Amino acid sequence: MVINNIKLTNFRCYYGTNSMSFNANGKITLIYGDSGYGKSSLLQFFRWMFYNDYDFGKNDDKPLFNIAAYNECAVGETVEVSGQIDFEHLGIVYRLNKTQYWSVTLKMDNASMKSWDWKLQIKGEDDSYHPFSGDIANQINAILPKELAKYFLLDGERSRDIVLNSNELRQAIHSLFGLDVYNEALSHIGNNPNAKTTVLGHYASLLATNTTNSVGGRSIGDWQEDIQDLYEEIEIMKSKRKELIDEIDQKNARRDEIFKTLGAAASKGNIEALIKAKQQTIKEREKQIVSLQHNIGNLFYRTYPYLFLAQIASESSAVLRKKNSEYVASHQNIFENLKKDLLKEIIAKDICVCGRELDDATRARISGIIDIMPPGSYLYEFGQFVSKAKSRIRTAQTETMQYERYTSQIAQCEMEKGNLEDEIQEKLDELKRLNDAKELVEELEAIKVELAQLAKEKSGYEGRIAQKKQVYDMAEKKYRELLRNSQVSIQYQERLEFFTRVSQLLKEEKDQKELQVKITLNNCVRDIFKKLTTQTELDADKIQFINDDFSLRTTYLTGGQLAVDVYSYVIGIIKALQECKMDNNENPIIVDAPFAFTGNTQSEHIFKTLPTVSKQTILLTLDLNKIRKLLGNTELYDFYVIKNNTQEKATIVRGDINDIKF
Repeated sequence: MVINNIKLTNFRCYYGTNSMSFNANGKITLIYGDSGYGKSSLLQFFRWMFYNDYDFGKNDDKPLFNIAAYNECAVGETVEVSGQIDFEHLGIVYRLNKTQYWSVTLKMDNASMKSWDWKLQIKGEDDSYHPFSGDIANQINAILPKELAKYFLLDGERSRDIVLNSNELRQAIHSLFGLDVYNEALSHIGNNPNAKTTVLGHYASLLATNTTNSVGGRSIGDWQEDIQDLYEEIEIMKSKRKELIDEIDQKNARRDEIFKTLGAAASKGNIEALIKAKQQTIKEREKQIVSLQHNIGNLFYRTYPYLFLAQIASESSAVLRKKNSEYVASHQNIFENLKKDLLKEIIAKDICVCGRELDDATRARISGIIDIMPPGSYLYEFGQFVSKAKSRIRTAQTETMQYERYTSQIAQCEMEKGNLEDEIQEKLDELKRLNDAKELVEELEAIKVELAQLAKEKSGYEGRIAQKKQVYDMAEKKYRELLRNSQVSIQYQERLEFFTRVSQLLKEEKDQKELQVKITLNNCVRDIFKKLTTQTELDADKIQFINDDFSLRTTYLTGGQLAVDVYSYVIGIIKALQECKMDNNENPIIVDAPFAFTGNTQSEHIFKTLPTVSKQTILLTLDLNKIRKLLGNTELYDFYVIKNNTQEKATIVRGDINDIKF
């Protein structure tokens, strides 16, 4: 799916009709708006249009219609809430329209929806739109499965939920990668001959009607029907038990996360001490850098006269002259046309070649150099002097090797200083999160009560399943005894065997394809993760990112690293669809608060990586500081601004990034 443009009228805080167009050439569309201006409402607009499903949060009691537009109408009139999305999929251009009319009453709380309309149209060769005759919900779900909506219509502040609800996610991944075809075929053929609605069940039923044997006055057909009923009851109870287990796992995961956070809160003092220690280390590195710079200057004055003598002495080797010439070329401003007057000028200005002020020892060293220099310049023949100074020349040549070591040490100190500053910022972010841990205690108590109730319900289902299973096993044993003793049709028996083998082959092929998709998806997520992460100590090649149920690993439950995992997963899905050569590989990525939990470097990585994979990316944010180094290049993005000074009359306009004050 590629979204071309949208139009919304009186939806939530958006007053009147607002329009936007989007490109599909890899550019990012940035939609900027301050807090509370309507970014989340715009994200929910897509969910409302596609699935009639939206979530504004439990504390948001504002109506779907625009309050300002409602107040402008007289009692008895209606206010319109509508939307339009033009999009393309597999070469077909669609237009989705939704309209609601709300009655205006004396009290806005009493307003009710008077009528609504939802329609899908297809653009024809004559450029006009024609009604879609099928089921709209099924068509939308086939293009972008609802189970994947929270991944491609992502709320960055609720990114933790992306690692949960693996059943829905598995179904959506199966649909995207064509695995649902296998599931439908296997469901049609069946794997249980007792299920009458399947192919295997049909032929098993025909077999049963070809025998007159009975047990306890009940025929094979009667026993088969009993077994089918028992089987369905057991499967329903197993499904409910599985739902309870999934819910228990989610509660336990949340409980563990709270314990971890509360435990970390107790070590707040340790984190503050660690920050202080790292700040002290930064000061030490800065002092070390200054000291190394002094060493470079001292080394220069100590080796200066003898290195120059080595260059002009006829006895010097070709290798020595070459090395010294390269050094002189790289420091031309120091060595070119050296004369006594130059060194005298250094003393007069009291500034060393390394940029620092001269100390007494350095002044003495320069004066000593001036004393041994001949009148005029070094173009004078110093054969006799050189002969006496050979040992000092060799020593000076050896000492020049220290330049590279000093430079390397300075670079190492700068890098360590930068790493320490990043670590301090992470610890400051962690302290901020720990300050919000007070509300978690109440949530923990509620989770304990819910876990106890869920465990009780699970135990009840397990007891009932065991009882039904015992009855089922006894009925199936009698049923099989009847089948063995019956004269059955060879034709039906052969068909049963044929479709049983077909079912096995389909399952094997499906398992192989599912494994291939899982491997490809894992590799793609890993590739994206390497581009986004700032954790250089991790060996990403050793990490399994995708679980067996296609859910994302749950190593991190909060913070910037979880956000990196989530974006790696969402972008990795599109990359995997492209590598598997699936037709449906152009789903847009729309994210509200994309940088809610990421640091500056992580945010820049996300901003750079998204256009390389996704043909269409739409980001709703108020945090442009984290990517401001990239915003100077207008070729990277389109820019819109949400204006909403009254909180009830939001509008969307094309904007200029230069008008935004960082």
